[in-house]
Amino acid sequence: MWDVIASVINLGIAMATPLALASVGEVYSERSGTINLGVEGIMLMGAIAAFHMTYVTGDLLLGYLAGLAIGVIFGMLFSFMSVTLRLNQVIAGMGIYFLGFGLSDFIYKTLYGKEYVTIQKPPQIPVPGLVNIPIIGQALFDQYPTVYLTYILIPVLWYLLYKSSIGISVRAVGENPKAADTMGVNVFLVKHLTIWFGSALAGLAGAALCLEITGLFFENLTFGLGFIAVGLVYFGKWDPMKAWAGALIYGMTWSISVTLQDPLQKMGHPEMVYFMLMLPYIVIIIALVIMSRGARPPKYLGVPYTRE
Repeated sequence: MWDVIASVINLGIAMATPLALASVGEVYSERSGTINLGVEGIMLMGAIAAFHMTYVTGDLLLGYLAGLAIGVIFGMLFSFMSVTLRLNQVIAGMGIYFLGFGLSDFIYKTLYGKEYVTIQKPPQIPVPGLVNIPIIGQALFDQYPTVYLTYILIPVLWYLLYKSSIGISVRAVGENPKAADTMGVNVFLVKHLTIWFGSALAGLAGAALCLEITGLFFENLTFGLGFIAVGLVYFGKWDPMKAWAGALIYGMTWSISVTLQDPLQKMGHPEMVYFMLMLPYIVIIIALVIMSRGARPPKYLGVPYTRE
């Protein structure tokens, strides 16, 4: 029983990690006043870039870096449209989404056709000593590389946002860009950098999903995770740690639903499998409704800045 519980938690944390990376990156983007609805498309492009690079070179590290790089490229495209050209951020973001959705599938079918192609997933890396802690040792410390990255990165990003001059500048630009500009903050640079950073994490999230969770690429690999990541920003009220908590809720629910599917079929309830597939989305919708009540976004979220 304890091994099953540890396995469920382990899988839940692994599944939550891509979602956490994308949502925390979006926290920084929105804190500076820019909402990026293209996260889903960027995740898909990060996934196909990581998949192809890993398949061609056999080097997982290059795969992760490819996901990061494609995220930055798409972030630059989005920031050019939303910050430089001051286009409507919702329309620009949806354009990025559709571009990433269509282009990722086009690239895969062009390179691989209908061939079923898989890659070798990275091994889960046990942390000596800590992995032997009962139940939580296997769950927390026998994990994929990006899981360990989130253990360090997200607390650091929380600290930077609330306890550093960098975070003060980012939050000031989202709350009152004119005042921030008057105080010497380069508003446009902050917006560009936070969008690039958030998009880089979205690209890495796609890479992690493909390389660590599925080990293959297929059309619409993300199944809406990018939009859930944007929703988790509201769930966490623009706080990296709380957004991470929301990702963990989704990941754990997803893990439980996957674990229960086989027993339900053996018990003669195959129809419940479809309910299990819906369960993570039902839970996250309920959580969003409950937790996002009273959430106050950055005052200038979605408002293009024009220097007078």
